Amino acid sequence: MVGRLKIINLKAVVGENVNNMKIIITESQKNRIMNNDNWEEVSDKLIKTFYFKNYTGVMSFANEVMKIANKQNHHPDMTVHYDNVKLSITDHDKGKVSDKCYKFANEVNKIK
Repeated sequence: MVGRLKIINLKAVVGENVNNMKIIITESQKNRIMNNDNWEEVSDKLIKTFYFKNYTGVMSFANEVMKIANKQNHHPDMTVHYDNVKLSITDHDKGKVSDKCYKFANEVNKIK
């Protein structure tokens, strides 16, 4: 049986199998797992962290997010690091997550 997923630096290890051997997944597989379409709803905000190979990927993504935010006039908080971008969005007019937030999240999920 495969156990829980652990992210360790640049490699992800999926539990231990019946032979007590660790199963290593590729960087691409890790990114698909970590960059799935799921956003967390926490404290009246939608939050998601996106991971990239390098800063160039981070900044390209951040610029695409900016275009979506400006088009929708709905702007997230964005924390940019070398290999990841954390987005947090809420509807300030309503004081909670609204349909505008979900629309924004769906468009961001389409960024390749």
